[in-house]
Order: sequence, then C-alpha cells, then structure tokens
Amino acid sequence: MKVVLLVGLVQPAVSYQAPIPDAVSDTEALTDMVMQREHAMQAKDATLAMQQFSDDATWINSQGYYFEGKSAVARFHTLLTQDPQRDYHYEAGSPRIRLLDSSNAVVYYSWKMTWFERDNPEKVINPEVGLMTLTAQKRDGKWYWVATTVQHTPWFYQSIEPEPIGETIHSEP
Repeated sequence: MKVVLLVGLVQPAVSYQAPIPDAVSDTEALTDMVMQREHAMQAKDATLAMQQFSDDATWINSQGYYFEGKSAVARFHTLLTQDPQRDYHYEAGSPRIRLLDSSNAVVYYSWKMTWFERDNPEKVINPEVGLMTLTAQKRDGKWYWVATTVQHTPWFYQSIEPEPIGETIHSEP
C-alpha cells in the first residue's frame, strides 16, 4: 500500500505493511524532522540539528567515516556548519518514510550541499548530492534519529521512488 501525504510543501512517500495506529501523525512528525533538519543546516545551526538525535546516535558520512555517539555526531556537524574557509547552500528533497512498526522507521531523502569559498561565494568548490538514510526510533513518545548513513548519488532527486527492475536506472530522472 502506498500513501502520499501532503504536509506543507513536502509530499513524503510512505510505505508500510501492517496497520500502524499512529501512522499519519508519525509520518507528519518524521516529515517535520526532515524539514527542521533542512532549516538547521541552512541556518548553519548544528545545535538545532542535533536536537533530533538520540544520545546513542551513529553517523556514517558520505566518505565512509563512522561517528559514534551524539557528541561525535555533533562535532562533525559543527565542522560542517562552522568551516572557516568554506560555506554552503543546503537543500533537502521530499522524504520517503518507511514505517516499520509503531516505534521504528527508516527515512530517505535526497540532499544537495553546494560548497563555495567563504570569501568568494561565486566560486563553487564542491557540489555534492546524495541520499540520506536515517533510522528513527520513537522513545517515550518522541522520534529521534538513531543511525544515519549518507551516500553520494549522481544527481538530486526531488522525491525517492522505487526503480523497476529490468529498466535502465542510469539516466537522469
């Protein structure tokens, strides 16, 4: 079953197999978390971004570095948001939310981070695009990111859709 829910301007794709009692409100909460993360990254506010992570969170960045614990993930985010030589523009695509049960979910979304020289914003240093995979867990009624894996992709996807097997997946969407 596929349910598409409109929340603000974000239209997450949702998939799950068994009925989940609070599926709509959980989907809204997880979608809001992605939107809040996008806002925090655009504002270069690592503290705001970190409010969503559990204390035992893990993060694997797009280069494959593994960070364990909220304090390590926070230091990584501070390095991103407070780089003295570089600055960036950040954009998130619409999330695809897979509710596993009433307390666990996997959230996917495309991201775009265009790095440029702080003193020369016209000079792009590193345009990155990728896919964020966040494992979320509801603890005491609140959702937290508990594990994140980030990977580079060839292009930015406004939404994440399943690819049919047998058709080419190498052309730009």
